[in-house]
Amino acid sequence: MAHRRYETLVLIHPDQGEGGSKDIAARVRTLIEDQGGTVSQVQEWGLRELAYPIGKQRRAFYVLFEYRATSVALQEIERNLKLMDVVVRFISVRQAENAPPAPLRIARRPDREDGEGDEGADGDGDVISEGEAPGDGA
Repeated sequence: MAHRRYETLVLIHPDQGEGGSKDIAARVRTLIEDQGGTVSQVQEWGLRELAYPIGKQRRAFYVLFEYRATSVALQEIERNLKLMDVVVRFISVRQAENAPPAPLRIARRPDREDGEGDEGADGDGDVISEGEAPGDGA
């Protein structure tokens, strides 16, 4: 089967805290790699307000995964995400092969109330990139 590009956005329960959300992100990354996928980018966006309450929660930790995997692997990844109690919600989207990678987003601090991050932010966001560079054909 062909490996295709996917993005999965995972919302993690806020009770996990910063350290717990990083542990869950590492577990999901391992899950993707165990299914034969290759993770190209993980973006931890931090604690953010939800558009509407989900399970009585108004906030969640957002983590975006960009990876290559087969459709069978994606089904198994999604099945495992459904079984994780700490995952509030997730969405997986297939990306076009020539689509640019997701732009980097800086994690906002939970106490900030403004709309977008400042230009002079002190680098709260954690971005991990590896694998092939944009423009490499495969």
